Amino acid sequence: MPRSGPVTALFALLLLAACTGGDNDPGAAPSSAGPPAMSTGAADPSGSVGTEPRESPTFPADTSDDGGPAQAGATSDAPGRMHVTGLRVAAHDGYDRLVIDLSSAGVPRWQVRYSEASGPGGGPVSMPGSAFLRIALATGATPGVQTASSVTGSGVIEAARTTGLFEGSEEVLAGLRGTLPFRAFALTDPGRIVIDVRAP
Repeated sequence: MPRSGPVTALFALLLLAACTGGDNDPGAAPSSAGPPAMSTGAADPSGSVGTEPRESPTFPADTSDDGGPAQAGATSDAPGRMHVTGLRVAAHDGYDRLVIDLSSAGVPRWQVRYSEASGPGGGPVSMPGSAFLRIALATGATPGVQTASSVTGSGVIEAARTTGLFEGSEEVLAGLRGTLPFRAFALTDPGRIVIDVRAP
């Protein structure tokens, strides 16, 4: 006598399982896991000046002092050889970005604050701008390895230049079109300090 009852029931169960929504079902509810986290290194897909991550102009920012600790890169940096090698400025939608390139894989302790237009020793510095951001980098560089650099911009950041070395701290001064909110962060491999200044 044929056993069609159990076989039919098994076939119906398999058919029902195949018709229910899975991870690839367009009608399935979205996963609660959310989108994958973005990388914070040079491979960040958001792009910008060079390989720095590009953010929305609505990023949190104010005019308070900012800074960060030293961070090691993937390779060791020779003592006393870390120094600023160049400056880059670019305008984006809603903000301008200054990138300070370093000769190292890591970054030194750094600080960014509004100040007068002066060098590390207090002497006046003549450059475009009505407000000035001073970026101090505790590179520990010796005067023999310091590299002078300057760059001009056409937007919120009018100009930036290295202003010298004092007691192991190398400084960069940025001339802005007013005292505007900013944010700053460090990137390694290669070492960079990034300052974003929000447009008025």
